[in-house]
This record gives sequence, C-alpha cells and structure tokens, in this order.
Amino acid sequence: MNYLIHLFRLLEPREVRFTQRNRLEHFQHAVRRLRTAVGVLVLAVLIGAIGYRIIEHTTWFDAYYMSLVTLSTVGFGEVIPLSHSGRIFTSFLIIFNIGFFAYAISTITSILTDDDIHAFFLDFKMMERIKKLQKHTIICGFGRHSTEVCKELAKENLPFVVIETDPNKLEQLRRDTSYFFLRGDATRDEVLLEAGIERASSLVVTLPVDASNVFVVMSARQLNPTLKIISRLNSAEDETKLRRAGANHVVMPERIGGFYMATLINKPDLVEFFNLISNMGTSRVVFEEIPVSRLKPDYHLRSIAEGGMLDSTSLPIIALRHADGRYELNPGHQTVLLPDMHIVVLGDLAQIHQFSAAVTA
Repeated sequence: MNYLIHLFRLLEPREVRFTQRNRLEHFQHAVRRLRTAVGVLVLAVLIGAIGYRIIEHTTWFDAYYMSLVTLSTVGFGEVIPLSHSGRIFTSFLIIFNIGFFAYAISTITSILTDDDIHAFFLDFKMMERIKKLQKHTIICGFGRHSTEVCKELAKENLPFVVIETDPNKLEQLRRDTSYFFLRGDATRDEVLLEAGIERASSLVVTLPVDASNVFVVMSARQLNPTLKIISRLNSAEDETKLRRAGANHVVMPERIGGFYMATLINKPDLVEFFNLISNMGTSRVVFEEIPVSRLKPDYHLRSIAEGGMLDSTSLPIIALRHADGRYELNPGHQTVLLPDMHIVVLGDLAQIHQFSAAVTA
C-alpha cells in the first residue's frame, strides 16, 4: 500500500500546493525579501546623502532629501544648488541606483499584494483553533453535496473542517459561513494532517473525480486506521476500488436520487415520512444509535423487559446492531442486551434527549 501511494506521488503533476507550512515558509521568504528591499533602499539613499554632504557641504537633512528626490525621479528639481561635481555625482547616482530603487519598490509592492500572505494572516487564527479539535469530521471539497453535509453537521453542533482549493469557494466559506476550513489539496498528506486527520473520527470525501476520491481514501486510511470514511461515488465501476482503498461507506447520489423518485411513484406516503425524518426544523425526527456499554448497569446482560427500559421511557427500541454489524429489526422484549450491541431508537430531538438522560450512565 505504501508503495502504491509513493507511485501515485511520482505520477502527480508537480504543481505548487500551499499548505499551512508552505504558507509559513512563503511568509518567511517574503520577510527576507522585504528586508533586502528595504536594505537596498536605505543603502541607496544613504550613499546619496553622504555624497551630497561631502561634495556640497550641505546639512544632513538637505543631503538626505536631495538623495531621495534624485533616486525616486519625481522631478522636483535641485533642492540645493549643485556644483559641477555635484551634478556629475547626481548623474552617476541616477544611473547606478535607479535599478535598485525600482527593485525595492516593486518588491515591497508585490509583497503587500501577495494573496498567499493575506491568506496566511487570515487563516492563522483558524488553524490554531483547528489544532484543538478532537473527534471531528473532515470534509474534502465544498460542492453541492458537501454543502448539505456541512449544514447537517452544523445543525447538530458537530465539529468539522472543510478542505477546499477553489479560491471562489474559499471566499464563500469565509464570507457566508462560520465553518472551519483550510485551503489545500486533500490528496496531500500534509493537508490532511493539518486538518487533524489523526484526531478525527470521520472523513467525508466528495471530490468530483473518483480517482481523487480513491487517493484521498487510501491516504487517510494509512494516516488513521480507525477512521470512519464515507466517500462519494460518481461511477458504479469504481465502487470496488473505493472499498479496497479503505472506504467504510460509498454513496452514489444518482442511485439515491433514482430510488427516491421511484418511491414517489408507488409509495409517496413513505417519502413524506423520510422528509419528516430529514426536515430542517427543531422538531425533526432522528434515529439515534446508543452503545449498550453506555447504558446504566441495570440494563446490562438482561432482557429488554427485565431491565424495565420500556417502562421508564416512551421510545421503543426499533433495532439492535450486533457485534458483527448485523441489524435485528423490532427485537423481542426477551432479547438480552449484550455489552457489544447497539440499540436504535426513533424520535424527535427532545424525546431522544430525554431517553438518553433516562437510560445512559
């Protein structure tokens, strides 16, 4: 697997991809350029001031001002009366220093208008906050599908980070949302590490090209073997590749959309129920899966009826997930709750919170 990742790296186009570390290095390089430009500027003005001071015997201020006016070529004329020697010195000063002066001004201007330096300052505070996240979700790409994912996670107050490369979408994230995000290519290990892949609990990959999705899934699985990975699928032929790369779940939007439209034909009431489950209000209906290990000791290794769970709560257990991942729908009251099981209940948010408060330790 490591060999394949290294091979893919070699086949990648060698383009500049800014990570936070790269931006820091870019900023440090810009500071060095700025120091050099300012140093050249100061040196040129100083040489001119010393020359005028020695040749024309003027004051330091007049010598400095004459030097600055000469080097900047603003055309104010002679600030002090110049002798023949002074004019010769001025000629050489213009010839030899106008290039240095132009270099200094152009360098300073380019640094002040550098988008990557602006991004470094804008994202620095956000990166510090991202470093503190634990058990969060990383979302690769900010397209149509990931926008909905972000809305749902934000509604549940679940922490997440968006990785995006498109400047327009980054500006949209900065302007219209309060989401955590970073600029970078999600196929790069450095970017995934900056997003906290080692501390994350899940990864959602929604890139428009399946090859990129496979590569992100493969890299993420190597960096965090316990990560829950959910990947978008664009072509059914690539589903096996995504699962082999390490995706836990593969979602094909067209397949889901087709099922939804077909269900509208013969089971429209069922679709209304699905809409109720996924509505955007505060009274939305949700499924909640709770590990039996989190339940109070009274419910452990006892049947649902013996533990009294049905008597103390208003929500029925609609399913059990066994240790092997198999779901048992509508379990009987005599079903024994084992520590490696999960119970599934259905209700609105208020009911779920009441249920969790009543049965969890």
